[in-house]
Amino acid sequence: MQLRKVIASLATAAMLSVPAFAAPQDPQGGFSSLLGIEAQALTAAEMQAISGALNAFDIAAALNARAETLSANGHPVLAAIATKLANYYTTNAEAINARYVKLGVFTECKTCP
Repeated sequence: MQLRKVIASLATAAMLSVPAFAAPQDPQGGFSSLLGIEAQALTAAEMQAISGALNAFDIAAALNARAETLSANGHPVLAAIATKLANYYTTNAEAINARYVKLGVFTECKTCP
């Protein structure tokens, strides 16, 4: 009876491990959906362009602009939410910008006078 359990466990282990060994071994690793994609590093200018505006005043200005667009397109509830969020960013701009500085992602204000 004991030998039968050992043989059954070995057979089960063999059946479960066969798919892992049967899979094609890709020396590059990675996902098959990424095969054939050529990637290149971004230039410094491209990195700066996509880094975004991490300044509380710029975010508040963008939210206010979005609120105006939403209001003009007939979405008053969404416009009110965007305005409320913009007011939060404006009210707490000092603390938010201080956190951005600590994280090293702060950018100078582009919308400030």
